[in-house]
Amino acid sequence: MAARAYGVAVAVAERDVASPRRVLPWTGVVAPWLLSRVVSVVVLLAAVNDPARGSRFEQVATRWDGAFYLDIARNGYGPVDIPFPKWPFFPLLPGLIRFLSELADDKAAIFVLNQLLFLLALAGVSRLASRRGGPRVAALSVWSLALFPASFVFSMTYPSAIFLAASVWAFVLVEEHHDLAAGLVAVGAALVRPNGLVLAVALVVAVWWSWRRAVLVAGPSVVAVVAWCVYCADRTGDPLVFLTTKARWQEITFVGLFEGHVKWSVLPHVVLALAALVVLVVQRRRLPVAWLVFGVLYLVPSLQLGMVGVGRYANECFPPFVGAGQILERWPRRAQCAALAASTIGLILFAFVAARYELVP
Repeated sequence: MAARAYGVAVAVAERDVASPRRVLPWTGVVAPWLLSRVVSVVVLLAAVNDPARGSRFEQVATRWDGAFYLDIARNGYGPVDIPFPKWPFFPLLPGLIRFLSELADDKAAIFVLNQLLFLLALAGVSRLASRRGGPRVAALSVWSLALFPASFVFSMTYPSAIFLAASVWAFVLVEEHHDLAAGLVAVGAALVRPNGLVLAVALVVAVWWSWRRAVLVAGPSVVAVVAWCVYCADRTGDPLVFLTTKARWQEITFVGLFEGHVKWSVLPHVVLALAALVVLVVQRRRLPVAWLVFGVLYLVPSLQLGMVGVGRYANECFPPFVGAGQILERWPRRAQCAALAASTIGLILFAFVAARYELVP
């Protein structure tokens, strides 16, 4: 049964790559990408207002975690025993920034790369969603993801676009039986976030009936993370320094909410993450089990490890948006437009408040 399902997926994939127009359809991929990027960038640039920090673009590029990633790329990880150590940040994004700095301005180069990776990710979402509902579901899935209120982060110096593109295309490649390629792509997710290994776990679930396939899809990520742990041990004496130093960041956790550690900035993150989880629950019968495992493992633990940021994590997790496309496809066209318009308003508000009042996305 499983082999037959994957055989169908391969046949569909072969038709999908017949022409560039099918890979990047205008209304289903390019248009939502372009609109969401224009809205996000314009709002972010309009919201920042501190000339002392440089140009508007520089203020956006160095906002929040972006400043840490740029500093790591330029100066390394630095000491461990400081209030906000840089070791919780994984190495792929700083490494890319450092490489790109040899070719162009590092902030501008990573900005352009993130836009292109987001476009690539949306193309992959369209590809996966079309297999679970046809072109209409695919288009609605992409529009839902592109206009999600946290999607402005894909235009900032964050690893969000890398993680999304890696996770989407790892599943595309697994469904097309390119297991080693999927495993190598999954390394991108494993090296941008400490919890990036959940993608490898989900890929194993997708191919659980074959140990050989499981090794191919998960092995490269495990090797990459082990290598990073060895590097951390060599530099700091602690192979898990990215976890042990995280406590100094004073994260707001689910348990902490009941201990009086409450900030209003948590609210949009929790609402967006819960919305994504609700979609997974509602559409659990129409989404692959491996996708559900990926979504749950990526979102639920973050509610305890650090609630500020889970709204952004929800936007980096593609299965809820395929589920959203399946739900919206059953709605009247006016209701679809209203839902996407409301999401766009949420995007504008979240981006503006985050940039103007430094609400961490």
